[in-house]
Amino acid sequence: MLVATNPFLRFYTFLAKMGLVMLDDPPRIIDMAGREWGEAVDGLSLSIRELKREDSRQVAGISVVLKNSGTDAKTLTIPDWVHYFEIAGLELTPYGRLLLDPARAKKKSEITIGPGGANETELPIARVYDLRGGRDYDIQVSCLLPGGNRLRSNSITIRV
Repeated sequence: MLVATNPFLRFYTFLAKMGLVMLDDPPRIIDMAGREWGEAVDGLSLSIRELKREDSRQVAGISVVLKNSGTDAKTLTIPDWVHYFEIAGLELTPYGRLLLDPARAKKKSEITIGPGGANETELPIARVYDLRGGRDYDIQVSCLLPGGNRLRSNSITIRV
């Protein structure tokens, strides 16, 4: 039997046993309608689109979906999403330089995406990259697959 030594973990475990706290988030439904996709590589595809803005002058970020188009499950060992996905051609903000410092990308996780399955992450590009008003930015996301192949998303234009 596993015993939690951290007092906060013991408290949350106690609440979970009483049914007062859920330790897992419910499965997230990914909106695939109307998405454009980059070229498939090794049975995987990337799609990006801008997140809905509350204020037309503020960029909320982008949604990045990694989809398994193949017939077999794909298991990837990757750093956290902000270090895994790359956006070329944009200048980093001071916060972005700190966040994307390679020394901070030590933790790796293993994810498995079943056949036809997908994984979505939201990247706060306006906090990470210097997006100045009055300009259009052509954005494409890429990532390096375990076999060394580069996977690229569709391209979108964001007007700031």
